[in-house]
Order: sequence, then C-alpha cells, then structure tokens
Amino acid sequence: MDNISPRFAVAHAAQQTLMTIPFTLINTGQCHASSSEIVIDSMAVPATSNPLTHNKPLYNRAHYFSPTAQHSETVWIKFLDVSVPSGQPPVNITTFAGGHALNTWVKVSQCAVSGGERIALINPNNNTTQWFSTSNAQHIKAQIIMTTAFETDEFDVMPYVDIIGHIDDIVATFPKGVMGQINPNYIPDGSGQRFNLTQKARDKGPEFCAYKHGEQWHTATSAMALDTTQSSISSADILQPNSVALYFYDAIR
Repeated sequence: MDNISPRFAVAHAAQQTLMTIPFTLINTGQCHASSSEIVIDSMAVPATSNPLTHNKPLYNRAHYFSPTAQHSETVWIKFLDVSVPSGQPPVNITTFAGGHALNTWVKVSQCAVSGGERIALINPNNNTTQWFSTSNAQHIKAQIIMTTAFETDEFDVMPYVDIIGHIDDIVATFPKGVMGQINPNYIPDGSGQRFNLTQKARDKGPEFCAYKHGEQWHTATSAMALDTTQSSISSADILQPNSVALYFYDAIR
C-alpha cells in the first residue's frame, strides 16, 4: 500500500466528490402521463420516464418532500400540441380553468407534491395541480424550461450563475440548455433597473458577467453594481434590450 498522507487523502476525496449545481434544461417532449397533472419529477421506484424533462431531477427537489422547508423553482412551459389518437376525447387545456393558449410561454411559480411522490406544476389560473379535465397529459406536447440537477467533479466550490434575458432570447441563445438558473425578476430593457438575484450573494466573492449583444459575446468584471445587502444588481449598459447575460457570483446556499 502506498504511503499517502491523511491530508492528501482528504484533499483527493474532496476533489472526487460529485457537486450538484443548477442546469437550466430546455427541451421539447410529451408531458408525463397523468389524469390531469403535469408532472416534472417523481420519486417513484422505478422512475417513470418523462420525455419532457429527460427524466432529470428537479434542482433542490428534496425541499419539496421536506415537511418544513418552503422552496419553489420557477418553471416556464409552452404548450405546442394537444392532438390525441382517434376515438379519444380531446384535451381541453386551452379552455379549462381559463385556458392556456398554444405557443405561449406560461410562467409557473409554484409546484406541489402529489401522491407523496410526484412533483407537479401548479396551474396559475386556478392554483391547483389540475391543468385540464379530460383525456391524459401524455398527449400534450410542450417545451419546458426548468432548473435541473447537474453533477460534476473537479470542483469543490462552483460560482452560482444567474441567466438574465427574455425567455425567447434565452431559448434562441441556448437551445440545449445552459448552466445556471433563469432569473425571473427582470427582462433587459436598458433602464438600469435594480433587481434581485435568485440567491443571496456573499461578500468578496467572484463577480463576473458574460453577455451577448446581437451576435457578439463580451465579458465584464465588477460591472453589475452588486449590492450584497439586498443581493441585487443593475447595469443599463450590459442589460440592453434583447441581450442575454450569464452573471457569476458566490451564493449563500
């Protein structure tokens, strides 16, 4: 057996530990099969395949199953098609509970645990997990943007990344997803409005921004007027209309 010092062994083990960081999934697929719910994650064993989310686990999924923790990730969903096989009743997602128009992004700010094992989207029109009253969710084709868990080694600490931009600009820029979490608090308009980050920021951490104006990518350091007391940022120059920005910072999680 090689003579390895305890300090080296601990450092090596730490380096090999898988770290979970947020990854924004952008994908198109059929909704998870359910009588009237749209399920984005499941603790069922064996796991049920979910074409809409590639069966990737929701980031911070454990918070939903905790009896005390309160946490919700923002999810965006666009319904593309609700056609069903011949002889089956139509899916009335465009009329039920006020309805949701096809090819229009719906912002979902809350999810709920259903049946003790499934995480389902809460319909903002009725504040329940019911999205339609007939047929089955497996016939609904949708596009979804949600924060999933992504595992990586090599790093003991990773900076947090907020993705800032209009939802359509983000999808066009990152059609297969991007590391980080979409910030729902602001759409770039050049106003320089101050807005909150998705996480609380630490003092003296990294503060770096990569942003796209038109077809060109640029970088900036300490240019977002970070306020760690409020965990907020602002930049009229960087956050121009139709720009997309990735803002890196040290988060308290």
